[in-house]
Amino acid sequence: MLDKKFALFAAALLVATFTVGCGPRTVPVSGKIIVDGEAAENIRVVFQSAATTAEVPPLATGLTDAQGEYSLRLADTNKRGAVPGPYVVFLTWSDPDATDNPIEGETVEAESPYNLPPRANSGELRFEVPDGGTSDANFEFDSSSEPANVPIGV
Repeated sequence: MLDKKFALFAAALLVATFTVGCGPRTVPVSGKIIVDGEAAENIRVVFQSAATTAEVPPLATGLTDAQGEYSLRLADTNKRGAVPGPYVVFLTWSDPDATDNPIEGETVEAESPYNLPPRANSGELRFEVPDGGTSDANFEFDSSSEPANVPIGV
């Protein structure tokens, strides 16, 4: 009887060890970014949890390709997808040719070729990742109908 209880305990411990080691359950999340009717390349996509629970899911990030398409991965483990739930979404252009300026000690970037509106990186964009995942986490912007992206302090 003792051997049966020990075997059951050992099996439960083994399952718990592998479950904890896998991290949170993720689902596939992908989408497309369109700006002024064109696919936007090199847009950094960040999904930050808007959950109000005690355990907050990790950030999920992606980078658009030449077709404006991206897939999310957890920022801390690089595991594919995102944890289901509500998110605040941040979109910024990432200069693929950015260089470090050795004289000034700062990164030198070109100006974005896209007219992303201020709301793209203000915390206004929201997205709910469904339990089954999605390939429709799309964001489209028309700069002619958006407020101008005016620098702060000018």
